[in-house]
Amino acid sequence: MISGFGYSQSGETAYLKEPRSLDVVFSPGIFIQKEIFTEANILLGTVYNNQSGYIPMVGATGFRVGIETNLKSNENFIIAPKLGYEISVTYFSIRLSALNYFQNKQSEFRLLPEAGISIGGLINLTYGYGIGFGQTIHGISNHRLSLSFNLNKRLWNAVIKGLDPD
Repeated sequence: MISGFGYSQSGETAYLKEPRSLDVVFSPGIFIQKEIFTEANILLGTVYNNQSGYIPMVGATGFRVGIETNLKSNENFIIAPKLGYEISVTYFSIRLSALNYFQNKQSEFRLLPEAGISIGGLINLTYGYGIGFGQTIHGISNHRLSLSFNLNKRLWNAVIKGLDPD
């Protein structure tokens, strides 16, 4: 079992006082990177709902595994498996991903840092810049603007309904 770290302080929810098991979050998205791409990811980590204190912390953090594609056919089809880590809490979102684009017989590896705004980790709008290594696939820009959604019942309740996620 994977558990989160917590500490005790007056006014905190019981959620942060006890270790938490692994949360699974489905994270689809759409982004512009010279053309429109879609993505599907699974985030394995922790969903937070600490509404008390000076700075409320609501959102999700964890490791991501996923795939992105431009959904085109023939020689224009691009697909990229990826691994990364995300912190999307309260009003900000940051990610770091490693991905490999494939188009026909071409392949390009990139590191992709992203940063942006978030609505409680549920909705994220980020800008990223892909740092390429090796061969370049010309149909893909290094710049990207991404809109993604972290879909999880506990996260939804924490952000939309303001409920304790338990």
